[in-house]
Amino acid sequence: MDKDRELAGKVDALLGRHSTSPRPADTIDDRNVPVLTELINAPTWEPAPVDTADILKQLSEPEVDALSQEIFTRVYGKLDRELANKLEDRIAAQLATQINLAITNVITDMRQEIANEIGDAVNAALADKLRQK
Repeated sequence: MDKDRELAGKVDALLGRHSTSPRPADTIDDRNVPVLTELINAPTWEPAPVDTADILKQLSEPEVDALSQEIFTRVYGKLDRELANKLEDRIAAQLATQINLAITNVITDMRQEIANEIGDAVNAALADKLRQK
């Protein structure tokens, strides 16, 4: 029974904490009220400039070659991906336009062919009926 009372007390406290209207039995404890802290502006920070000439002088010829190859590979890969995406978008737009035009033409032609076939079938049926009379 004690456990039930303890659990009920915890549930009641939890519900009271989220209630919008205060209850008479609730007591306000100032120690639990959050306080906003004062905002301060952080100092501006900029990374120290790096003298690349000194760094390149410290590298050996094979290291410089490897670095230049890595830079080339990264730049080429990025450009290749961007160009491929732009080319794909442009081709997709062009193809969509061309395919829509082709489909429209095919549908128009098919409608005309179907209308001609229906007309020929009706004329043939009428001619057969007229011959039978």
